[in-house]
Amino acid sequence: MEVYIAIDFGTAFTGYCFKFSESKQVRQPKWGEEYGLNTPKTPTCILFDEDENFLKFGYDAVMTYTRQTRKNEAKELFLFDNFKMELFGKVLHRDSMMTAKNRKKMRAMKVFSESLKFMKDHALDMIGKQASGLKYSASDATWVLTVPAIWSAAAKQFMREAATEAGLVTESEPERLIVALEPEAASVWCKQLPKEGFMEGDLTEAETIEQVPGTQYMVVDCGGGTIDITVHEVGEGGHLKELHRVSGNNMGGQTVDKNFKAFIREIFSEKVFDEFEENHPSELQRLMYDFSICKRYDGEVLVQCPFSLQQIASEVDDIEAYFSRDNDVDWESGQILLSGAKLKALHEDSVRGIESLMKEILKKPTLNIRYIFLVGGFALSPYVNRFVKEKFGSKCQVLCPVDAQMAVMNGAVMFGMMPNVVESRISVFTYGIAVVHFFDKIKHKGKSKYVSKDGVHYCDVCFHCLVKKDESVPFEEVRRYTFKPLEREQKEMLFSFYCTEKETAEFVDEEGMMKIGSLAVSMPKISQGRNHSVILEIKFGFTEMQATTTDVDSGETTSVKMDFMSK
Repeated sequence: MEVYIAIDFGTAFTGYCFKFSESKQVRQPKWGEEYGLNTPKTPTCILFDEDENFLKFGYDAVMTYTRQTRKNEAKELFLFDNFKMELFGKVLHRDSMMTAKNRKKMRAMKVFSESLKFMKDHALDMIGKQASGLKYSASDATWVLTVPAIWSAAAKQFMREAATEAGLVTESEPERLIVALEPEAASVWCKQLPKEGFMEGDLTEAETIEQVPGTQYMVVDCGGGTIDITVHEVGEGGHLKELHRVSGNNMGGQTVDKNFKAFIREIFSEKVFDEFEENHPSELQRLMYDFSICKRYDGEVLVQCPFSLQQIASEVDDIEAYFSRDNDVDWESGQILLSGAKLKALHEDSVRGIESLMKEILKKPTLNIRYIFLVGGFALSPYVNRFVKEKFGSKCQVLCPVDAQMAVMNGAVMFGMMPNVVESRISVFTYGIAVVHFFDKIKHKGKSKYVSKDGVHYCDVCFHCLVKKDESVPFEEVRRYTFKPLEREQKEMLFSFYCTEKETAEFVDEEGMMKIGSLAVSMPKISQGRNHSVILEIKFGFTEMQATTTDVDSGETTSVKMDFMSK
């Protein structure tokens, strides 16, 4: 029986769910039961020993580090949390390093692959128990891995390579791993939910949205790290068409946590807080975890103040004195009482970040958006939920699924079973390759020149556009470029891949052009010399770009690896 396993690798929490192809039920484990908890995901937190050997993941990592580790031991261990955002907006290569809580560095690829390996082993173990003793191995499953829509091609490739290193798939069977965009997965889930599946319990006309072709809706995925937005229209047979390029920012729920940490530092003074952070990393971890749970509540909240922080602070001043300077915070026998107004203020940056993204899309006159779906764990924050309803509720119907934090994970399994559900996507950038043209003294004046062995002069910074920004690209469509070698003896051609925000461009050295990757095409048959033609075909309509080359003479087609990482 075919099994589909989706891993939602989140900034704050990670989980997985699975579905057998013959079954209707999507199943997932419960996490944290041994600690008196019961959550659908576990903290994205991983612990290694001083020799970089994997120890624990999730609640086990948090609890081992915060409760069972002596102060001096904690400094030896490598603890990473909220590390997914390390892949955002950075130049990535396979040897990129990450800093642990003890300020020591470790290869990012190892941190990600060990996390995925833990999820893989946990999932296969659970599936084995459910499948009446049948042993499932990683190669028996189709894996779906979710990533933010705003991830670069390099970040998606990084996750794919980490999953391969973790043993989810082999290099010979890459198709067994599907990379799904988080808001798209959530969209697939929301479109088939009945009205009882939403907190508001109110879908205007139909039982489900996918029954009404032409319905346009927006999915706002509020995660821990990112806010991701996609806009879809329902087509025939429940297929979806993207109407606006995916957009997003890094103003997720963690922004509120950062603001809280800065506020606590302000109250206790930098000197006190820095000493606490330096010497009691595990207690700070516990404080931040306690606060993250408070984001679900409305009005004033109590956060347990770590004992070491109280001790360090009271050596400098009376503990109550720290709290007399701010009306929005109080001291209540070992606990910090935050007023509702303060909690709201800590949300302000995130909420404004969500508002500006949504406004940008809703002002487009060509769109007729009927529903706004709020998904993701951060969507459960009363401040986020209320804000979006107050701001946009008069224009569209704002709905939040009952299991908002599960929408991405559940939808990812469905996406894995039907990867062509989104039949067209809007390109975020203009993409193309660097090509050579015969050097034209007027047109190419001042441009870089390449002289072949035969003495032919070429301009080697010309841009060949394959897809334009904001262009709608069907799922199966390929863009072609036919090329010939420059030299008679050439055995390989190396293409540089570029993108720009501009709709039109002529040269790859123009302002705003970014080199994002490369691709090598081998040309073993060199008997025809420079008359040898090869067709490069690239698919842009899926979640990852895919390339193939076809030798015109032999008709032989091979898939080519596009490399978006700098090393």
